Amino acid sequence: MATIIKFDEKKFNEKRPFTERVVESPNLLIIHFYLKKGQKISLHTSPSEVVTTVAKGSGKFFIGSLENYEILKTGESIKYDSKEPHGFEAVEDMVVEAVISPNPQQQKLSL
Repeated sequence: MATIIKFDEKKFNEKRPFTERVVESPNLLIIHFYLKKGQKISLHTSPSEVVTTVAKGSGKFFIGSLENYEILKTGESIKYDSKEPHGFEAVEDMVVEAVISPNPQQQKLSL
């Protein structure tokens, strides 16, 4: 069954980034992140591949470390390999969509 996915800019939070799981299946996880300028998703890893796309705004997208990053703007994406350290910080108010495959929670359940 088809699923309509929409962004809702009312979800920005002044105190911390807001995250929302919008699609979850065994093969796929899609998360929306709403960050005000200066907010950050800390460097972390995933056992899955991750593609992040900036839906609005711009930010620093960390590649392996906080010192190595690319600034991405609306409409730009970056793909991370499994287990590659990544994270991001909003240079201006930013909405990000992360597509993660396969769903890492499903991988943990199958072990």
